[in-house]
Amino acid sequence: MSFKFENYPGSRYIIGISNAQFAVVTTSVDHFFTDGSIVSLRVTKPYGMVEINNKQVKVLSHTSNTVTLAIDSSNFTPFVYPASGDTTPPVIVPSASSVIPGSYPSTVNLEDSFDVRRT
Repeated sequence: MSFKFENYPGSRYIIGISNAQFAVVTTSVDHFFTDGSIVSLRVTKPYGMVEINNKQVKVLSHTSNTVTLAIDSSNFTPFVYPASGDTTPPVIVPSASSVIPGSYPSTVNLEDSFDVRRT
């Protein structure tokens, strides 16, 4: 039996962010964020939407490669890919986890940032 140590959910590259009442972030690959998680976004100036850079935001809902966030981005600068690839790529990273309401005993959404999975 072997074990593989991996960090979940880890950072994910951002390929799109909507301008909407609740921003929808699309990642380049599947992520492991869950509803109620707190995430941070790192978006450098060449990608636009600098207003969302370094914000800590709650995940309202998710699909395999999107997260809907509790932030109104409707008046933010649009998210775009720059012409030059010599930039720091935008990422979404775990910031904190929150207690799942009504659970007993209370648990966190990200039970443990480090997960041991069999390979």
